[in-house]
Amino acid sequence: MANLWRFALIGQYWFMLAVYVVAGTAKQPQQVVGDYNDLLMHFVGYLVAGISISIAYPRSSWWARAIALWLFSTGIEVIQYFLPWRSFDLWDMLANTAGLIGGLVLALLLKMLVQRFKPIG
Repeated sequence: MANLWRFALIGQYWFMLAVYVVAGTAKQPQQVVGDYNDLLMHFVGYLVAGISISIAYPRSSWWARAIALWLFSTGIEVIQYFLPWRSFDLWDMLANTAGLIGGLVLALLLKMLVQRFKPIG
């Protein structure tokens, strides 16, 4: 049962990345994810990604998780540069970076909070 739970925790992260690839390469992303504030969506998306990777890979160092997500988000932006219907945007990368750092920090704070209230013995 523990292996199934581990698989689910890792699976939720990889599923999220797949959704981000689809949304990041769609011809009309507003049809995929809706038409909201673009930078806010980037920030919140990578805030969730920071929490997601921390759940999937809790024993990985924070910097390894940060680098993995930063490389992924940068990769999506680079791919968008080569897609005629999308564009590369440094502001998107900044929002992604701020969001992933926020997500990693939030995950760390939640971990500390859970450990604080963990039963002793």
